[in-house]
Amino acid sequence: MTKPSNPDHLSIPRRQTQLTRPVFADDQRLGGKARCWWRPVALAPMASGYDHLIPLSNTGLGFGAVDILERHGDDFTITRMAPDHVMRSAREAGAEAVHLAEQQWHHLTSPRPDFSDLSMDQHRIMGIINTTPDSFSDGGDHFDANTAIACGMAMADAGADILDIGGESTRPGAEQVSYAEETARILPVISHLSDAGHIVSADTRHTQVMAKALDAGARIINDVAGLRDEGAEALVAQRSCPVVIMHMQGQPGTMQKSPSYDFVAADVYDWLEQRIAAATAANVPRSQIAVDIGFGFGKTPQHNMTLMAWLSLFHGLGVPLLLGVSRKSTISHFSKAEKAKDRMPGSLALATLGYSQGVQMFRVHDVAETAQALALAAAMRLADQH
Repeated sequence: MTKPSNPDHLSIPRRQTQLTRPVFADDQRLGGKARCWWRPVALAPMASGYDHLIPLSNTGLGFGAVDILERHGDDFTITRMAPDHVMRSAREAGAEAVHLAEQQWHHLTSPRPDFSDLSMDQHRIMGIINTTPDSFSDGGDHFDANTAIACGMAMADAGADILDIGGESTRPGAEQVSYAEETARILPVISHLSDAGHIVSADTRHTQVMAKALDAGARIINDVAGLRDEGAEALVAQRSCPVVIMHMQGQPGTMQKSPSYDFVAADVYDWLEQRIAAATAANVPRSQIAVDIGFGFGKTPQHNMTLMAWLSLFHGLGVPLLLGVSRKSTISHFSKAEKAKDRMPGSLALATLGYSQGVQMFRVHDVAETAQALALAAAMRLADQH
């Protein structure tokens, strides 16, 4: 069994009992040199009488404190504060700091709109159907279109709200396939499942493939490259379709070759924030965007688990969160080196841990099992609200 470790390339912020300056003072967005992020903590189900809790969007959770993550140069610090103290501190820094604080507060607390007609006040499951011969877990399982279609129908019956169809493997070391090959793999499956009335997403990072997938009936674009292909932002804006923007450091072929970050949670947050800004500047409505931290994409196992611990931070982006941890190798790294199809228990554990931090959507291979696990987690949250 591989034990958790703290290698030199994994930054650990230093905890302190009080801020050395007011919140957002000297923040780079106000012309300074520092950077500040907020992580809602002390999460608990919202219930009447819990006046000290602040709603965490429309997740059914509230938070009783905020971790203020600050960066000055190479130094990261964390200070835990009561919510009212955070705003009081921002007021000490001036009107511009108050504006930033109010914007951050709005992103954390405002209800998320429906995503492809799916309400975000309850968890949603995205079933994975890879029509590839070489995906890390189910490569070859659904290479035949009829098999993939049957699998999609079964996933929908088992509780999948979205069926995610991919035709290019993005496992570590994977090579890109031609656009023609990718579309030939996915279009018949997308067309059949969408005609059957299911919400289908196209798992692709290529603009040409996105366009054909939408023509075939896909309603969502799930892009592991975060809309960086030429014309991707414009296409999504023109088609007015929901999109999942995922973080990936590097490319699938090279992403696992010594990935490094200053502090992974802050770096991934900033990258996603920049991609959201680029998309909205291209006229993609913020209400049409969800984000994915990219668990396993250009990250070590320690990076992945740090991101899991800091998931609530990403609610500050003001959009729904999608978590894709199903059967990932990080599970076996911290366990007994199990093969991909033997990692369901770890997948379920990570999904329920994500649910406990307010994640709204889950991308999974094992739909029925995940649906059951999350149903119990939801029932426990509801029981604590009454």
